[in-house]
Amino acid sequence: MKECRCCKQTKTDNEFYKRARNLDGLYSYCKECTLKKDYYDKREHVLKIAAVYRDKNKQNISRREAERRLKDPERFEKDKLKHLKWSQKNRYRLNEWQRNWYQNNKEKRRAHVVLSRAIGSGKIMRPNECSECKKQCKPDGHHLDYNKPLEVVWICRACHSRKSPRTVIR
Repeated sequence: MKECRCCKQTKTDNEFYKRARNLDGLYSYCKECTLKKDYYDKREHVLKIAAVYRDKNKQNISRREAERRLKDPERFEKDKLKHLKWSQKNRYRLNEWQRNWYQNNKEKRRAHVVLSRAIGSGKIMRPNECSECKKQCKPDGHHLDYNKPLEVVWICRACHSRKSPRTVIR
């Protein structure tokens, strides 16, 4: 049993979405409140405030990030090794998750494979910059329609994660 932070009602665990980051493994808002418009309005408001803060404090933020990098320049290598150890130890879990995802997302998987093969064969050329933010990178192909696997928008990881259905603000 858990209390929803939005409606303040105590509900069973299966009435909450799962969230590994939280100590109890469940989202703070019940499924019902998560789907309400009010919740997304609040979230949009918080994101706007965060964007304003980032704009006002760009120098401080970049200075703090530089200091963090200087304190422990091998942090990324350590994290990479930590992840590698975890993934080797939990290979069966990853394989099971991957199999389930493939099973539940056959249309997406097919589109990904077709695009990957077209890139590999040279039929499609991947550009060197994001089509949205114009950042120089190796962009991902974002499918607008999985039935048209070769029609993609080339965007960087940051822009792609913003377009993901899990992070889109409605």
